Amino acid sequence: MKSKVFLPASLVAAGLLSVSSLPAHAAVSCTAGTVTAFGLGASTSCIGAFEGNDAQGNGTGALFNQLSTGVFNGLTNWEFVGKSDEGAFNAPGGSSGTWNIATSINSPFVLSLKAANSWSAYFFENADALAVFGGTWETDGVSTNKRGIAQDLSHATIYRAIVDAPPPKSVPEPGMAAALGVFAVGALGRLKQKRLG
Repeated sequence: MKSKVFLPASLVAAGLLSVSSLPAHAAVSCTAGTVTAFGLGASTSCIGAFEGNDAQGNGTGALFNQLSTGVFNGLTNWEFVGKSDEGAFNAPGGSSGTWNIATSINSPFVLSLKAANSWSAYFFENADALAVFGGTWETDGVSTNKRGIAQDLSHATIYRAIVDAPPPKSVPEPGMAAALGVFAVGALGRLKQKRLG
């Protein structure tokens, strides 16, 4: 009889030990479609989730190190735009919401989200150099608790790629344009003479 009582109690104790050894948050991976930019749509790609902090206040840190290796489209020249918790742009807390920035981003850029002790980075190719002022975000691909519920945002960070501007299209010299115009008028005149005569 004692063994019947002892066995369930030992199972309960083992179960409690295994639950207490679970991490405070579950391991997750980012998904490119969960973060957007107005006018561009979903992010092109993403990396993460990684443990630790993405960036220091001056832009140095784990994310900048990743960006410098060309992890996104081979781009290695990046400029730190700022962090939301330092007032560089607006991304209020919670597990989802909108982000916005006062000065547009007209080049490829990365928006990183930090929640709990993890961060993920979302890349926007922005091939047409559209002016981007904001978008939407959620932390499902950054950090979730034991029950799978997304953790609240600690801060967001933005870097923009410094890309060479495409060379300007050549415009014909005014003299060349005039010569082409005279040639066209002459050709039309000859065509008209042939039809009449």
